[in-house]
Amino acid sequence: MLELTSKRSLGGSALLRFLLNGIALFLSLFAFIAADKAYGASTEPSCSTPAVIFCDDFENEILPGGWQDGYNPVLHTITSDLTNVYKGGKALQATYPARSDGGWLTRWFMPGYDHAFARLYVKFEPGWQCGINCTKIFAFYGNRIDNRWSGFGKAGTRPSGTDWFYAALVTLNWYRQPDPGELIFYSYFPEMTQAPDGMYWGNFFFQKDPREAIQPGRWYCLELELQANKPGTRDGFQRMWIDGVFKGESLNMRWRDTTDVRINALQLTFSGEVAVAKRVWIDNLVVSTQKIGCMADTPPAVPTELLVQ
Repeated sequence: MLELTSKRSLGGSALLRFLLNGIALFLSLFAFIAADKAYGASTEPSCSTPAVIFCDDFENEILPGGWQDGYNPVLHTITSDLTNVYKGGKALQATYPARSDGGWLTRWFMPGYDHAFARLYVKFEPGWQCGINCTKIFAFYGNRIDNRWSGFGKAGTRPSGTDWFYAALVTLNWYRQPDPGELIFYSYFPEMTQAPDGMYWGNFFFQKDPREAIQPGRWYCLELELQANKPGTRDGFQRMWIDGVFKGESLNMRWRDTTDVRINALQLTFSGEVAVAKRVWIDNLVVSTQKIGCMADTPPAVPTELLVQ
C-alpha cells in the first residue's frame, strides 16, 4: 500500500521542483505587473496607489529602463549632478545638439484608459534658444487598442475619429519671452482646424491669464489631464496645472468616435530644434487615473459647461 501511494504522488525532488517553479512563475508575474504599474519612483507615495499607471524617478535606472521606444544613448542619459536633480540623487537628462532636437522616449499602457493624468518636473538649461519651433515636453497618445502605433508618424494629418488622437503640453515663444516661451496645449482631434498650408498641424489652446513664459534654470511641476469623450458626445477635455496652479482647459472636445481608441501611451517628446546645444532635465514622472498634484495639491473640480450631443 505504501508503494502504491508513492507511485501516485510526486516524489520528493519532483515536488520540490514543482513548488520552486510555481514560486518562480508567481514572482515573475508579480515583477511584470509591478514594473508595468510603477517602474521606478517607488519612494513617491502616489506610486503605491491602485490608480497609478506608470512611475519613474530615474533613481535606480539603466536606460532605457521602462521606456519602450526612442532611447538614444547620445541624447538620453541619467545625471547625478544634484544641481539638475529635483528630488533624490538622479534625473533624466535630454541633450539637444545644435540645430537638432532631443528625440523622444515612449511608454505604452495597453489597451488603455478613458481618463488619465501625467505629472512631471522639468527644468530647461539657462540660455535656451528656440530654433524654428520651440520644444514639446510630454504628450498622451490615443491609439487603437489593436494597434499601439496607430497614432504615430501622423504629424500634419487629421484623425478620423477611429484611429488616433493626441494631447501635449509644449512651449511657444510667439507671444511670451524668454525662450522657450509659454506652455500651451498642442492637440490633434477629428474637428481640428486646417493650417494655411493645407496641412493639419496640432491646434493651439492657450492657458488662462496671466500667461507667463517658462524661465530656464528653475524647476516646474507640470500636470496634464486628459478625458476622452464618450463616442457620440463632445464631453472630452484637457486641463493643465503649473506648479499646482490650475492654468487652463479646453472643453467639449470630440477626441474619438469609438472606444477602440483609448489613452494608451505617454511620450517625453523633446522635439523642436535649438539654435545652440542645450539640455533639459526631467524628474519624478507619474502617470495615473487620478489627480497627482505637486506636494499638497488639491483635487480637481468637476468640469462644467461640457456640451453633450
